[in-house]
Amino acid sequence: MTATTGSIPTSSAAASPPVTAANPLTNEAEFYSSLSSVYEAAFGHDAGLLRFLQIVLKHLPESGGASILDIGCGTGHPVATTFAAAGHRIHGLDISDEMVQLSQKAVSSGGTFEVADMRTWQPSPASESFDAILAILSLFTLTRPEIEAQVQRSSSWLQQGGLLCVGSIAAEYCHPESKGVSYDGDGRCARDIPFRFMGNDVPVTLLTREGWTQTLRENGFEVVETMTELFQPPAEAQSDEEMHFFLVARKVK
Repeated sequence: MTATTGSIPTSSAAASPPVTAANPLTNEAEFYSSLSSVYEAAFGHDAGLLRFLQIVLKHLPESGGASILDIGCGTGHPVATTFAAAGHRIHGLDISDEMVQLSQKAVSSGGTFEVADMRTWQPSPASESFDAILAILSLFTLTRPEIEAQVQRSSSWLQQGGLLCVGSIAAEYCHPESKGVSYDGDGRCARDIPFRFMGNDVPVTLLTREGWTQTLRENGFEVVETMTELFQPPAEAQSDEEMHFFLVARKVK
């Protein structure tokens, strides 16, 4: 995730290996590691994300102490730093070693981080549970079955009443038909939508707003808050604008 601002060198993004529909995850760790030095500068002015983090904080104890899992922690800014500063304990996962190192540097106390694939990671010990799980703009390159499995797994790791907080883009906001992409038969998802990100064409899988609501409900969650805000990256980021869809869901079953 991002927090700082500054000028954006474009050479690193241009040199990074593309994540393609035919080869979506093989190069992902290398791709994000190559962006580590420029990612925050490109996406550090996301005011909507900062507002969403404050919404999430209102659902957590004011005294701190909540146990939080951050799936796809990126550089640690602003997500991990925000919750650590509020006195919560955060554990972050990222597929990129470079991103994990930056997160650990950003959160010198109150946080632990590890290189891991979110699709296969398990808590250790297995009995560990969390008060909140964050998946902030980190699920785009997964397939629909993997996104649904991630929601199911997150439910199993949360305490009763715990929160799953998601930042994504609702499929309908991208107008996939205009990009030659059809919705699934149930209308809840569009797959392999071409998206420009840091000078690379990245295929993304996006649920619709209703798709998220239904997937969460099917896994024992109740949506308690939603928020939508347009994020416009600077031109030098070579990225499409993103209509972010944020939601907070509580485990009720």
